[in-house]
Amino acid sequence: MLTDTMKNIVEDTRSLHNQFEEEIVPYKQDLWNYCRYVTGSPWEGEDLFQETLLKAFAMLPQIWQPLNTKAYLFRIATNRWIDECRKRKRAVEDESDKYEPDLQASQAFNIREALEVLVHHLTPKQVTTLLLMDVFQFKAAEIANMVHSTEGAVYGIVHRARRKLQTVGTYEKAHHTTEDISPHSEVVDAYLDAFNRRDIEQMLQLTSDTIHMEVSPGFQEFSKGDVEKGSMQAGIMGKQALRKNLWGKEIIIVLAKTEHGLQLHDVQFQDVVDGKIVRHKSYFFCRELLTAIADKLEIQLQRNKPPVNWE
Repeated sequence: MLTDTMKNIVEDTRSLHNQFEEEIVPYKQDLWNYCRYVTGSPWEGEDLFQETLLKAFAMLPQIWQPLNTKAYLFRIATNRWIDECRKRKRAVEDESDKYEPDLQASQAFNIREALEVLVHHLTPKQVTTLLLMDVFQFKAAEIANMVHSTEGAVYGIVHRARRKLQTVGTYEKAHHTTEDISPHSEVVDAYLDAFNRRDIEQMLQLTSDTIHMEVSPGFQEFSKGDVEKGSMQAGIMGKQALRKNLWGKEIIIVLAKTEHGLQLHDVQFQDVVDGKIVRHKSYFFCRELLTAIADKLEIQLQRNKPPVNWE
């Protein structure tokens, strides 16, 4: 139970976050495109995008000087992604050391596989620097601040990256994502069947008592009881769900029956452990990702779906 003080903090924070969202609207699409480019995956790009927005909002109390909002957002995304790549590289190197530390070529291959967010031939700093300059039109001085470098070094990085890309093709080729089909899950199939039959009781039986329901960036629920009293009450009438493999991820597409025909309502995925759904993630509020998915599947996006209206 929240105390009165905590309730006030929650309400004030939501109000401030709404103001923050209004302020960054002009830059969100470019930021999402950038996150997708550097990670090489719309799914990882969406995660980086949401992490960037959360950190950008959380860091505002530390800002004491006039702020270039777009550069601020891109700086956070850039540093977050490079840090993540470094963590993955260290993890793979540490694991490789346990086995064949002298097999340098094999280790390099494993690192590239682990760092699937990287393009085939560029380092994280090369990718981010090149995209920031060539695609998003930042100046060298601004980029230097983002990637912790100098203006001269930025020009050098861009020159080397461009020269290397000439040997491997376009950005699109470098960011090609393999369609890696996930293992078939009878539990998710049973969930789909229950969803399409409007069988809420069966859907709840398939979930763990400690399920984590994440509707990014809208809300979180942390138990079956929370789900039953909360998100499950939003209703599934007029919806149709189907399994789809998209950009290397097994997902559930939720379509809504509207006066304009079937439209993309939501995209979801579930993690299953011991025959129970332990995590359910929904992208209901993720406008940029859902727009890209609707374009990819060549279906209309449902833009007016309370509580949101994107029309």
